[in-house]
Amino acid sequence: MTCPQLKKLYFKHYASYKFHHYMLKNRLHMLYPVNVQWLATFNCNFSCIHCEASAGTTKVRELTTEEVIKLVDELAAMRVKHLLISGGEPLLRHDIFDIIRHIRETGMQYGIATNGYLVSRYHDDFRKYPPELYFTSIDGLSEANDRIRGMPGAFRNCMAALEFFRSIDVPLRIVNTVALPATIETLPEMKNVLQQSAATLWSIALPIPVGRAKENDAMSLNNNQIRILLSFIAAARREMNVEITEDAGYLGCLADRVRPMPFFCGAGLKSCAIMPDGEVLGCQIAYDSSFSEGNIRTTPFREIWEEGFSRFRNPSFDASCRECPYVRPCRNGCWGMRLGNKHCLREIWDDPEYCKKV
Repeated sequence: MTCPQLKKLYFKHYASYKFHHYMLKNRLHMLYPVNVQWLATFNCNFSCIHCEASAGTTKVRELTTEEVIKLVDELAAMRVKHLLISGGEPLLRHDIFDIIRHIRETGMQYGIATNGYLVSRYHDDFRKYPPELYFTSIDGLSEANDRIRGMPGAFRNCMAALEFFRSIDVPLRIVNTVALPATIETLPEMKNVLQQSAATLWSIALPIPVGRAKENDAMSLNNNQIRILLSFIAAARREMNVEITEDAGYLGCLADRVRPMPFFCGAGLKSCAIMPDGEVLGCQIAYDSSFSEGNIRTTPFREIWEEGFSRFRNPSFDASCRECPYVRPCRNGCWGMRLGNKHCLREIWDDPEYCKKV
């Protein structure tokens, strides 16, 4: 069997293998979350037009410092390896470095997702407690980015933050871009800029149909634009570290051309998200407490993890998925995108002629 054949089999069966692997661990009471995302706040100094969280001014009773410290201890006791702090804008929390210090004291690693605007205020704190990962967003070139993200100087400050985190040897520095109809033609120019930047990875996402983008069709790419995007990523990967994000789901013949790893949705199996008010979701994409598995204010996190998440651990497949020949490598696609019925891109990539061209 040749290497290409082995690679094809690997991508075809990866998702099913991973699911059964995690379910075996669950039956043996050995299933622990590897990655947890904590949304520190819904407060934000930006007003991005596509924001999943509709962040701005918080509308919930957010966790106190003491509640977060207790949560961190619970996560450490469950052997969580990586805690990603996001928001909103996490640097707007007055206690964020008290919490980060405690995270590091437990031995956990942390990453931080911030728009970069306030990073310069906290250089000394970040030098003292450097993250393992810095995640930020750039959605266009200079003025276009600032307009989309609702803050003059956003692009300049974001690029400066990337340089700072490189200077303190943060190993993973990720720039995320939401591909919008208004900016998709500028991606080649963005590639040139980011190739010269301090970013170690460029991740490109489709607009997620939640938050401010939920009812705005003008933010959704049409099928032709998605094909242009996927072709661009496949070509750009020959020159730089760039990939389509996991929420794009299974991509068939393009799977190994636009990402380094096969698609697998680990929500509720290896990861989960904790919202600013303590609600625990399989993935933060939903931003909807109706999908909560429980609240850490009333139920210990361990109990929520061990007894919840049945929608992920015992998933149901609708008829169209059950009868699809790609059900094994896809397994329902991205859970969050499914909520907005944007989970299946088969009609885009299931075309032999298109696959030959990419």
